[in-house]
Amino acid sequence: MLRNSVLVGTLGIGEEFPVRVMGILNISPESFYAESVEVQSEEIVAKAREMVNEGANIIDIGGSSTAPAAYYDAKKVSTEVEIERIEHALEVLTDAVNVPISVDTTSSQVAERALELGASMINDVSGLQADKDMAQIISDGNVPVVVMSSCASTCTSIKQSLHSLKRSLHIAKRAHIEPTKIIVDPGIGFGKAPNIDFDIIRELERFTYLGHPVLIGVSRKAFIGFFLDQKDPSDRLEGSIAVTSIAVANGADIVRTHDVKETAVACRIGKKLRRAE
Repeated sequence: MLRNSVLVGTLGIGEEFPVRVMGILNISPESFYAESVEVQSEEIVAKAREMVNEGANIIDIGGSSTAPAAYYDAKKVSTEVEIERIEHALEVLTDAVNVPISVDTTSSQVAERALELGASMINDVSGLQADKDMAQIISDGNVPVVVMSSCASTCTSIKQSLHSLKRSLHIAKRAHIEPTKIIVDPGIGFGKAPNIDFDIIRELERFTYLGHPVLIGVSRKAFIGFFLDQKDPSDRLEGSIAVTSIAVANGADIVRTHDVKETAVACRIGKKLRRAE
């Protein structure tokens, strides 16, 4: 099936382009993987530049942890705190790196401020479903958005995950968000049973039939630790890379990761393994 391509700034994302790498830059101390967290200006810039040098095509910054509290005791912060963090990061990164900056948020207020400060894309793990104003902010800003399947722990099948994404796509359509501005994310983790996450990776091609580029985020997540008996996220690099290569072979167009250098290699191998269209 022919899928839309998406431009993030001038960066093309889709099946006719190389698989893109999205480097994770958390500015939220509550994040589940402590080694991904930077809060000081110099550290934020240094980490972003390091990721770009290692092959990151996009930097995704998050000011509030989205990890499931049941697994990591992640605590939510106020919208005001999230905005402060995002403002700080965008102000120091705008001229520091030459790749698009994405902002990971479910808040329309945070998204609106991020776009005012030059963010190129919004990454909404609620799939436009947590904040009734988010879709309109995206539409008015005419920027790309990642919509994630948000059924979380209630997802007991691939069918349910797809249904959640279809609901998000309906919200986007009602807000007049152009189809060429949408990237879909099947939502690995977020409290799902590990076997469901593995099923999604195994059958990722089904998500490509939605007609949009597919983003996958498996980096150091709990389903890998569950299978390999690795409770500490810092032990999950090898498992993450193995899953990444298979996800790309099965259709992923962009990979969100804490480990850019290794992921970039896995993406190249995975793309080579992809079946000819």
